[in-house]
Amino acid sequence: MAGDLLAEKKALRREMLARRRALSAEERTRASEMICTRVRALTMLQEARTIMLYASTGEEIDLCPLMEELLAEGRHIALPEITGRGVMEARELPAMDALTDGIFGIRTPDPARGGIIPPEEIDLVIVPGAAFDEYGGRLGLGGGYYDRFLPRAQRAVRLVLAFDFQIVPDVPMGVQDARIDAVLTERRMISCKRMKNLEEEV
Repeated sequence: MAGDLLAEKKALRREMLARRRALSAEERTRASEMICTRVRALTMLQEARTIMLYASTGEEIDLCPLMEELLAEGRHIALPEITGRGVMEARELPAMDALTDGIFGIRTPDPARGGIIPPEEIDLVIVPGAAFDEYGGRLGLGGGYYDRFLPRAQRAVRLVLAFDFQIVPDVPMGVQDARIDAVLTERRMISCKRMKNLEEEV
């Protein structure tokens, strides 16, 4: 059974990453701008003081403009820093020029310029991934970093900013996989909380 789940995850991840790579630069830019504009209107973002984002790669939605705007507003911004195998912490980003190359070439805040932010202080986490469903299912990139980190950020809302094609009918999930609360794409907003609350009540 575990092998079947792993195979399903690998197949879906491969398909989604191929679709993401196939996007033209123009399509990616247009979707990124639309999503970053729409997220600014969300109450969950407007009310959050400490926000965890991530340094997006060339194939992901470009979060740099959003990050710059939030920093200009005086928000407390954190980005992930890999500290061990499958383990990460949230490190403060004081300014965009504090970004430096970290493990695996992933940009992370310069440790000399920003300290570690305790997970329990984070109000909102913008979570990356390969695929998502309307029940809060999330398929990550295989490292398990967010599955381990998110339960530690107990009061943080888990928000995904994704291309619409990344929404699938059902993401294969194991018991260790962390679910998300909401997904915003260039076409729609999906709230996963209602289903999550129903599951908790059963």
